[in-house]
Amino acid sequence: MPPSPRRLAHPTRQARSEATLRRLLDAAERVLQRRGWEGATVPAIAREARVAVGTVYKRFPDKDALLRLVYERFFERSRERNRAALDPACCRGVGLAALVRGLVSGMVTAYEENAALLRALYLYADTHRDAAFRRRAEALRREAFEGIGKLLLERRGEIRHPDPARAVRTALLVVAAVLRVRVGLGARWAAGGGPPPEELQRELARMALAYLGAGRD
Repeated sequence: MPPSPRRLAHPTRQARSEATLRRLLDAAERVLQRRGWEGATVPAIAREARVAVGTVYKRFPDKDALLRLVYERFFERSRERNRAALDPACCRGVGLAALVRGLVSGMVTAYEENAALLRALYLYADTHRDAAFRRRAEALRREAFEGIGKLLLERRGEIRHPDPARAVRTALLVVAAVLRVRVGLGARWAAGGGPPPEELQRELARMALAYLGAGRD
């Protein structure tokens, strides 16, 4: 594994420096969301953060180190949000069908809200020349879904597929793949006949439940 992108940033020694780091990362996310990966230049990020270009290079050795940290921070936050939302105590007494519908609804909503940013981050990671970083990026994405799989398997008694663990992994892979295609296509999704968010939530949940053998939706 390559060094953590956090370690690629020059260390902060004061609270003000830490605040500047957060400001740069937030600005980079906004630029990626509006202008995409190719438009996320150091001058554009500096302007968005209202700092001099030299300030960026005081915090990062280069643009790649900055974008790596943006990528890692985004998916680490996703993982932590999922951990909080997927507390088994909050889902006690909820059946598999209702749980799947709720989880799929949340996933579709999250992808829709962050579609442009995710598109830029995926393109950045998938085309990166460093194979080790590409593997790290994929691992971070997988970790964001680990809690979902564990929560579903707690209801394995409701899953009629002969291999519940394999079924859950496959169902989540399919849902994630569809959402990734939706993000990648952007506006072309609707133009190509892709369903709107509410319909996509409903149909993905129906597909997942049918594959898990959880009965008709």
